[in-house]
Amino acid sequence: MKKGKKSPRRDFAGVRYVFFVGILVGATLFHVWQKVEMARVAGLINATQLRAEDLGKEQVKLLAAVAIKKTPAFIERVAVEQIGMVRPKSVVGAPLAHWEGE
Repeated sequence: MKKGKKSPRRDFAGVRYVFFVGILVGATLFHVWQKVEMARVAGLINATQLRAEDLGKEQVKLLAAVAIKKTPAFIERVAVEQIGMVRPKSVVGAPLAHWEGE
């Protein structure tokens, strides 16, 4: 064999080595990317769960407010204070409520 020339077998071993190192680097990068993505998704899930809890509490408050505003006492107070309605005189066949100006 002459000096300076490489055998084809050595060239093939070098290519295999570079290919193997490339696969290892690629697998490592994929693993790190997967871990980062999982951490990001876990954070989003946690934030969504916290938001769902907050929305549940807000829903309970709103349902309570609706229930209060449906009570006859509240409706009567709004009718008298804001709309200006008055209680009717106790007459059979009379309307239940009327405008004050009528």
